[in-house]
Parts: sequence; structure tokens; C-alpha cells
Amino acid sequence: MPLNKNNLKSNFNINSSRNHQDKSSEIGTDRSNGQTQQSITTQSFSFIGNKNHSGKKEGFGIQKWKDGSIYKGYFIDDQAKGWGIFYHADGDIYKGEFEKGITKGYGEYTHEKGAIYYGYWLDDIQFGIGYEKWEENSNYFGNYKNGKKDGIGTYIWQDNTKYEGEWKENAMDGFGIYHFHNGRIYKGEWKDGKIHGYGEFHWIEGKKYYGFYKYDLKDGFGFYYWPDGKFFVGFWKEGKQHGISKYIKGKQVKYCRWKNGKKEKNFFNEEQFFNSFEPYEEKYLTIFQWDINKIKEYMEII
Repeated sequence: MPLNKNNLKSNFNINSSRNHQDKSSEIGTDRSNGQTQQSITTQSFSFIGNKNHSGKKEGFGIQKWKDGSIYKGYFIDDQAKGWGIFYHADGDIYKGEFEKGITKGYGEYTHEKGAIYYGYWLDDIQFGIGYEKWEENSNYFGNYKNGKKDGIGTYIWQDNTKYEGEWKENAMDGFGIYHFHNGRIYKGEWKDGKIHGYGEFHWIEGKKYYGFYKYDLKDGFGFYYWPDGKFFVGFWKEGKQHGISKYIKGKQVKYCRWKNGKKEKNFFNEEQFFNSFEPYEEKYLTIFQWDINKIKEYMEII
């Protein structure tokens, strides 16, 4: 088919809107497709270059559209093939490989506002390893699939916040490490761009949380440590303490039950505490029996 400039323009994922806040909730990345297609028919161009005995474009040539778009590069059998440069009428430029009139292989795309993509393409969309940088100075290096970040990749925001890990369809998904610009670090599981599953959160002042999350909120079993030596071992629900818990500070140990972030009941001894477990809490009974040295070892506290 003839060279089609509409596909490349409409599929390129260069526009951006950033949703990032400096807290463990509301962490997200959105690189949305905001390009507009132009209605250019295959008859709306002129061509200067080589043709074969059948009158088809063959070898080097320059093809121009009436709106000002230009392709300079190689043709085989009337189709762009090999290395070429495509100048969009609005100022965007693609330099790279073509196959049967579409981008395939390595190519460099520069947006008229300054954003860039250097990497691999398949059927006019980003596919494979690539590097993308936006005009506000955030950037991504990693794998793409069907025009979206997918696989292993590193994203760095303009404030030096950084995510290293797995992606799925443009969202942080799988295992990843998130470095906040203020020094906090989260290491663990993600789903649909949110902290979800097991993870470890480290605060710069020395606090730590090792446990489970559900869509950016603590949810399930976990350990919480304060740098003055206090430990909380217990359950959370929707970001609030909820369920059985054990509080340790030095030789002092307290047992209680929480409900929606408020202390509901104190237990006066260990026997009463261990006899009060709900069925969903029982699988963690052995962990509640750990002494402080075992907890420190697990949380890597020296």
C-alpha cells in the first residue's frame, strides 16, 4: 500500500498528563494519546525520485503532501522501505526504518513541542526497547508492547522520583521499586498503577512497614517499626488498624484488638490473646509468637 502518514501520527504515544503526588496513595502514570489524525488521501502528493520499468517508485525519492508533510527516503515496489525521514505538517519528525510503507525496526520520533522517542517500532507503533522523554523532562527507558509501556522499565519524573520495575499496558504492574523525591522507598507489588500485594515501605526518618496493601492502602497483615524501638504487629483494613495486634516497646508487650482504626479491646495476658483469634487471623499465629529479635531480623533492623 502507499505510504500512509496517518497511522504513524495517530499511534504515537507522545502527549502527556502526569498524576503523581508525594505519598504512597495516588501514585500513577498516564501517557495518553492526544494526537489528531489528518485526512490526507493517497492522491494528495507529488513525487520526485526513481521509478522502475513498471512506473512504481523504486530507490530514493521525495514524496510531498498538499498539507506540507514530506517523506524523504527509499522505496521498493511503490512502498517506503528501508531508511527514511518523515516530516509531519505540524512539525513532528520521524527518522528511521520503514517496511511496506509503515514503521518497522529502529526509529526516532521528535514531537514539535520537544518530546522524543528513540527505539523500536512494529506496524507504526512502539514495540520493543525504547527511550521516551517528555518536554517537562520526565523520561522512560524500557520495554513497549503495542504502543504502551509493557515489561521491564524505568520511569523518572522531573522531580527525580523514580520507578524501576514491571509495567503492563502503561501502568506499574508486578514487582517494582519506587523512589520518592524526599528519600522514601517502596519495594513490592503493584497492580494497575497502585501499590497492591506485599511490599516494604521505608521512610527516611527510619520508620518501616513490611506487609500487605490493597490499592495503595495497608490492608491485611503487616509489621510497623518506629526508630525509637517500638513495633506494631497486626492487621489493617483500608489503611486503618483493624483486627488482632501486638505492640512491643523494649520489654513491654501489649495485646489488643482494633476496629476501623480505633482500639476496641485490651487483652490482659498472652493466653487470652491467643484464644481470641478470628479464623482469618489464625494462619499468622506463629508469627505473633516471634520474639523481638526475630522481628528485627525479618525487618532487617540492626
